[in-house]
Amino acid sequence: MARSMKLRRFLLWLLALLVLLSLAGAWYARVTWEEWQQLNSIRNLEWQGVDVSLAGVQLARFSVIQMRDGQPWSAVGEELSLGWSWHWYGPMPDVVRVGRLTVDIPSWPGRREEAASSAAPGDPLRNLPAWLPDNIDIGELVLTLPDGIRATGDLAVSRLSVPGEREVVTRAMKVEAPIAGVTLEGWELHEGQANLVFAGKANEHSATLDFMEETYLELAGLHAPDNAAQLDKVRASLAGTKLTTGHSLQPMALESLVVSGPAVATAAAIRHPQLLPQPWRLDGRLTGSLEALSLDGRLSSGAGTSADIAFSFPFEGSPALDAQITAAGAKGHRTLADTFAAWPEELEIGEGSLEASLGLRFPSAGVRMQGEISFDGIGGLFSRTAWTGLDGNVVIEFAGDQLDARTSGITVDTVNPGIALSNIRIAGGYRSTTEQVAAGTLVLGRATAELLGGSVRIEPGEWQLAERPLQFPLELSGIELSQLMQVYPAEGLAGSGILRGTVPLRISEQGVSIDAGKVEAVAPGGTLKLPADRLRGMAQNNEAMALVVQAMDNFNYTVLNSTVDYEEDGTLVLGLRLEGSSPEVRDGHPIVLNINLEEDIPALLTSLQLSGRVNEAVTEKVRNLMQKRDAQGQSNGSGN
Repeated sequence: MARSMKLRRFLLWLLALLVLLSLAGAWYARVTWEEWQQLNSIRNLEWQGVDVSLAGVQLARFSVIQMRDGQPWSAVGEELSLGWSWHWYGPMPDVVRVGRLTVDIPSWPGRREEAASSAAPGDPLRNLPAWLPDNIDIGELVLTLPDGIRATGDLAVSRLSVPGEREVVTRAMKVEAPIAGVTLEGWELHEGQANLVFAGKANEHSATLDFMEETYLELAGLHAPDNAAQLDKVRASLAGTKLTTGHSLQPMALESLVVSGPAVATAAAIRHPQLLPQPWRLDGRLTGSLEALSLDGRLSSGAGTSADIAFSFPFEGSPALDAQITAAGAKGHRTLADTFAAWPEELEIGEGSLEASLGLRFPSAGVRMQGEISFDGIGGLFSRTAWTGLDGNVVIEFAGDQLDARTSGITVDTVNPGIALSNIRIAGGYRSTTEQVAAGTLVLGRATAELLGGSVRIEPGEWQLAERPLQFPLELSGIELSQLMQVYPAEGLAGSGILRGTVPLRISEQGVSIDAGKVEAVAPGGTLKLPADRLRGMAQNNEAMALVVQAMDNFNYTVLNSTVDYEEDGTLVLGLRLEGSSPEVRDGHPIVLNINLEEDIPALLTSLQLSGRVNEAVTEKVRNLMQKRDAQGQSNGSGN
């Protein structure tokens, strides 16, 4: 009986001791929990729908607020489960799974927090609580950061308790962030938006991101230095591009960065004095590092002009752009006409190819350009003039406000406004300022052509295009009179002999003219034949003209001199002096004839063009112009 009473008392004391120990443990756990919350500035930690089992803990919803620099950092989770495994010393958490986690960080860490972090050596994640599980799996993370940055997507963290082996993985994360305007080496980048969608992983030393569809960077605009060019609404798509980084968390530092992959860039319009505003697109490949970005690919305009380009943008240095353009045939050159503002409206190209290589540099002092344009067998029309076989190259340099173009040799097989020039050779250059491109200096080292069996040349020299009128002395030599007579649209004309002379071509705002040109026949002379029936009307009741008509039917000349005057309205006046004889007149005695001839050159060229002596395209063009002019004349006449 006594022993039974002692055992009962022992069990009661043991039970009381266990209760006291439990209460003490609960009190200690609560004190420790509160100290941890207070140490980490935790406020308003709440949860709902708790379900505890041997496998772990489940929460329907929880929320927590942490105060930092007086700003509330908040997190709200839904469908949280904490799984644990059992050990001899009790249960240990293994993994946390959160269906949806919304985190709001209203401000970046303050200076005091950054200073404390940088001053404290070791692992920046050293203060993580020991009970935090190694693995955290978030089905949907919604992260709101300062400066309008927002991230949404899945996130998995592994080996959290093992320094140096922690890893973060996402299968699909979307980051949206505004881009602030910035100026780099004179380039002005306007504000914009970044939309990054990627899969990737990161640890404490490196990160790899693979960008997916809908990844793009967009700027409202971009201005080149000195406003040399302006791009409207620039957008770059980076789908398929990979980004890798090397970094350090203590201290926070980005040590390396490599970006590589396909890129598609578009601009709603490129505005430049030499370009027609229109959309542009670049399909290429992007590579970049902490030192520079580069972009290679094919650039195309809305009109269809395309160029192979290589663009480099060093972050400490001058951007550079190298481009190569090729256009072939009528379609290729039509795209150039719809792209470049300086393309003459009356210029049409039907054959041959053009290739241009340009190198642009963009230092802060201003744009610099070097380039070369090559022509290969180009033929076409300019207004009512046809040409074929344009070959050669032109070198172009541009620096500051100075433009310099030069060629060592341009050749053209034929230029035909009605009377064909052939085997044209030109060498020279042109200098001007960008503000007054049409008022520069023309330099001719060589300008020659073949005409009517002979040649035409311009003496080498310089001409200031701002100083009108311009004088170009044309030197004629070896012109065959027989070919001239064949060109003239009249039957029965014939002649022989060689002509030479000087024709001072004068160009002014009002047009082209010739003052006091001189042409003469080379000894020993030649023959002229004009059928008498064409001049018989001139000889009526005029004995002197009757003699001229008879003589011109078969005239052998020893002297042929002519003055040449060409008015701006297109009237050509020849003051012709002939010395010679005719077997049918006065038994071949010497005759001196002074004849003034007048010709409407535009009408003559129109007649030659309509006769098909140029080509079918010119003939059709002239015919349409004449029909249009006649229709306008009838309309104006009916209205009077």
